[in-house]
Amino acid sequence: MLIREIMSSPAVTISSASTVQHAASTLRSRGFTALPVRDDDGRLVGIVTEADILDGRVEPDARRATGLPRHRHRGDTVGEVMTSPVESLTPGADVADAAQIMLDERIRCLPVVDGRAVVGVITRRDLLGAIS
Repeated sequence: MLIREIMSSPAVTISSASTVQHAASTLRSRGFTALPVRDDDGRLVGIVTEADILDGRVEPDARRATGLPRHRHRGDTVGEVMTSPVESLTPGADVADAAQIMLDERIRCLPVVDGRAVVGVITRRDLLGAIS
């Protein structure tokens, strides 16, 4: 089976210049765990995940004296917190390759690109649908 047969398309993407708050809101409202990140020319430059956004942003409750250090603030834009470089596949790639990459790299979402433009996304949920 090929990626193009099960990928979600068109992909919902976000600009590297977008705010982290906008990315968090988009992830939450769409029920996604990750968004491909594009530059001003629409080319894939990274991926922003829930973990990228949460890292360094959840402060300990001040009412608890745990002695834990305060978290660092990682940045205000998607470009400052995204994961880059990012694994990606083409629409003609084999679904088995996507599954192996996701398992080996412990990732949940792979952008699908034609050249450097994002044309879709494949997730673990898409893979589950392909085998059931």
